[in-house]
Amino acid sequence: MMDRLYVSGDGRARGHQHGEARRPLVKEHLTRWKEALSKDLGCDADGYMKRFLEETDFLPVARKMVPDLVAELEGISEGAAVPFHEVLVRMLSDEEPWYRRERKIDALRGGGCTSIGQSAGSGRPALVAQNMDVPAWWNGHQMVLQAEDPNTGISCMVVTVAGKISLAGINSAGMAIACNTLAQLDYSRTGLAEDLVVRGFLAHSDFNAGLAFLQSLPHASGQNYTIAGPGSRAINLECSARSVHEFRLPGNKDFVFHTNHPLANPDTGMFERLTAGLDPDDMRRLFTGTSHARFQAMSEAFAKLERPLEIEDCKAILSIHQGPVCRHGEIEGRTDGYTLASLVMECSTSPKLHITRGPPCEATWQTFEF
Repeated sequence: MMDRLYVSGDGRARGHQHGEARRPLVKEHLTRWKEALSKDLGCDADGYMKRFLEETDFLPVARKMVPDLVAELEGISEGAAVPFHEVLVRMLSDEEPWYRRERKIDALRGGGCTSIGQSAGSGRPALVAQNMDVPAWWNGHQMVLQAEDPNTGISCMVVTVAGKISLAGINSAGMAIACNTLAQLDYSRTGLAEDLVVRGFLAHSDFNAGLAFLQSLPHASGQNYTIAGPGSRAINLECSARSVHEFRLPGNKDFVFHTNHPLANPDTGMFERLTAGLDPDDMRRLFTGTSHARFQAMSEAFAKLERPLEIEDCKAILSIHQGPVCRHGEIEGRTDGYTLASLVMECSTSPKLHITRGPPCEATWQTFEF
């Protein structure tokens, strides 16, 4: 079952509570991560982290735009008794992979994620749902982090792992956000990191203000965000370091879904230069994987629906193995993404987070409320 950790106070206090309460798991997660780095790159993880931080500059924009979240990272470091630079680089889990890719074109990628959005309708709340797919070595460290800021009165619940401040989640105002990596979109060494984008959005109580926040940011990484709030339509944004484009399914439907390849944003120049000369098989193996197959599986599943999407529909669709949407870490003899958690979020004035620990086809669903 999924564990929930409640923290409150200013950023440093929240982070310290998190780090102290999960100190053994934070240390174990960082150890696994550094081992995976060293294995993939064939070099010392500490030296690699040093170069990564020297050649990027993510902290200035973070201190300017979300200083309380930087303080939360510092608090995690103090509470868990681990170096701050390790907490910082681990938080940059969407940024470090493109830096790694520049140095090793065939760097291992366990990325995935499939997301769903359903607009609010008569008598039904908007829904945001996602399978959070990551490398299998993350498994065992997942949790729900509930963080409350007494200054704003806003609380958020995010699925994450020990030592990281967010992956995706919902807040007490009923605003939810899911995210899928779009590794093909242009990125920036000085933008706002994806984890901080998620928590920054969830710090808002007004949906339009949260949407404006996402649209105005200097994004660090190519990312797809599915968002909704009480009474709102579900909005899907493809964000690069250069621009933000909304993706909508043909026919102006009340729902949307997405995987891991851009469908609306044309900012792929950096990717095209980096991958020039690769044959199509290598492109699929290294950069799209199962994304197109999962998108097709979602298209077929939604085509069968003759009514608005309901919570149980989301759970069933996220459990299908066509694609595969529900992922178990090994496909056809190669390492693949693992569904760390599946989540369905009800965007209402009484918001709920329905979630599994592990692949939804075999895990028990739990419901968390504020």
